[in-house]
Amino acid sequence: MADLTSRAAALVIAAPTPHSDDRSNTSEPYAAALRHVTLRAPDGRLLLDDLDLHLTPERIGLVGCNGAGKSVLAHVLIGAVMPDTGQVVRTVPVAYVPQAIAPAPHATIASLAGLRDVFAALDRIERGIVHAADHDLLEGRWDMPAQWARNVAAAGLRPLDPHAEATTLSGGECTRVALIGALLSGAGMLILDEPTNHLDAPARDWLRQQLARWQGAALVISHDRELLDGMDRIVELSPAGLRSYGGNYSVYRDAREREDAAAHAALAHARNARRVADRTRQKQHDAQLKRQTHNAKAAQTANLPGILLGRRKDNAQAHAGREHARETAARASLNDAVQTAAANVRPAGEVALMLPDTAVPAGRRVAELIDAVPPYPDGAPAISAMLIGPMRIGVTGPNGSGKTTLLRLLDGTLAPRAGRCDAFVPTATLDQHAHALLAPERSVLEQLAYWACPLPDGVLRSHLALLGLTAGHVTRPAASLSGGERLKAALACALWRKHPAQLLLLDEPTNHLDLASVEAFESALAQYAGAMVVVSHDRRFLNALKLTHVLEATPEGWFMRTV
Repeated sequence: MADLTSRAAALVIAAPTPHSDDRSNTSEPYAAALRHVTLRAPDGRLLLDDLDLHLTPERIGLVGCNGAGKSVLAHVLIGAVMPDTGQVVRTVPVAYVPQAIAPAPHATIASLAGLRDVFAALDRIERGIVHAADHDLLEGRWDMPAQWARNVAAAGLRPLDPHAEATTLSGGECTRVALIGALLSGAGMLILDEPTNHLDAPARDWLRQQLARWQGAALVISHDRELLDGMDRIVELSPAGLRSYGGNYSVYRDAREREDAAAHAALAHARNARRVADRTRQKQHDAQLKRQTHNAKAAQTANLPGILLGRRKDNAQAHAGREHARETAARASLNDAVQTAAANVRPAGEVALMLPDTAVPAGRRVAELIDAVPPYPDGAPAISAMLIGPMRIGVTGPNGSGKTTLLRLLDGTLAPRAGRCDAFVPTATLDQHAHALLAPERSVLEQLAYWACPLPDGVLRSHLALLGLTAGHVTRPAASLSGGERLKAALACALWRKHPAQLLLLDEPTNHLDLASVEAFESALAQYAGAMVVVSHDRRFLNALKLTHVLEATPEGWFMRTV
């Protein structure tokens, strides 16, 4: 079940289900629906639990923590995975674009776009080969070559021959081709799984414009806050199920903050009620002991018959038993109220970051590039730049413009073909998979020992806990951690090793993080006092880092400007 996303190589078109015109469960027309859908993994884990969802002609953003089952839900909707119980209904053809798009060997660009049959039919007709089925397929699509050329240009791609091999495309180009195919497919609904992960800023703008014009239904799984702000509705998937919020991401975020405030208030109220009840019960218990002592002394001096004393004692014990049962039930009810209120409180996204020796003085020379020519591609322009003090530089430019190559020059893994590139402070690179700092087979503690972390074990564990890495995280192999956990662990390795990094190089670090992890990472980096060079197409993330400069790659060369 874990490799569901990797199975889909390109665009998938799911046909309407039989009897999909049955819309009795909703007064609105819908494109697809889940009805009491439950799905378990082969090991018995519950992946989706009794989900109900109606997808109407609107733009819906699907959010949730990594591992919540968003991609699994997409596969259920298109029929790639059958639920254990429940029903999946599609009333229109659905075009699905997965996260990872890997063209098969010798696959054409047209097949990657899901348009192979359309272009093949056009080719046959141009050659004078007549098939009735081709005319049926091309009904309303005779201008597909012109539509293809217009959409390819609008997406910022070079002219693409649909018959050329798709293996010549980069990852970002493959994503755009699959998205173009979905938009031209004639489907009544789009399901897009993290569509902006491999897109540069202009391509992200193009996708937002296309979705704004889309007339059918669209389900967009994403952590891209700018993209989600163009949605009509946000649906959150969590272990508690699906919850819908009318409005875009900003509206959803405000609603969640109000819910969080209410949940914290309810928890505080429940805890206070329990404290008050405990104090009242203790006072009542003390008063009861005093009464019992007084009554016992009175009985000794009253010269009452033994049978009457025994009856009074039995009545007192019975009353005490009833009171104990009542108090036990009341205490259990108050405990249940506290537990219920606590369950509604989401874990805090902020993290605390201990930063020994990472500060860079204002005048300190951090790194320098002097007419540094990258080793590839041929004809790459030279770069000259000086990093002084705790500068925060955002590196921007289209895919393929050399942004990652620039980071590799700065961290020393690449040497310039000509010119010089020097770093004068300890440097660390964090990419989207944390490969540079974390060996997948090592635990976080083992990796920190490898980097000669000087902190005592107890201090280190408490620091890791403040970063959000508990005892259950730090002893597991890094490969078993989530994307957010790996990134936090890599940050710990960069900052708590023998020589802490005073220059952080970040290469699209948020690409595979959920929203909560992105915000926690932003919180951690806000506390960092060193220099930083960041490659990212996520404008919200760059804004949160409070950049001091932008270094832009253009066809004419590299240009630095102050923010």
